[in-house]
Amino acid sequence: MISEQALKEFKKIWKEERGEDISDEFALEEAINTLVLYDKVYHPLPKSWEEDCQEE
Repeated sequence: MISEQALKEFKKIWKEERGEDISDEFALEEAINTLVLYDKVYHPLPKSWEEDCQEE
């Protein structure tokens, strides 16, 4: 999952960006949501899609 150090860093960034303290539970939920979003957005496209686009 997410290490204690990573969670502390996430909470620190949240505080800097939003000006509010958050609980460990909320921070963990938001950190996981952020990682899932990152995985979905930055996941490489399948090679077959690239080949299909080049043909057109």
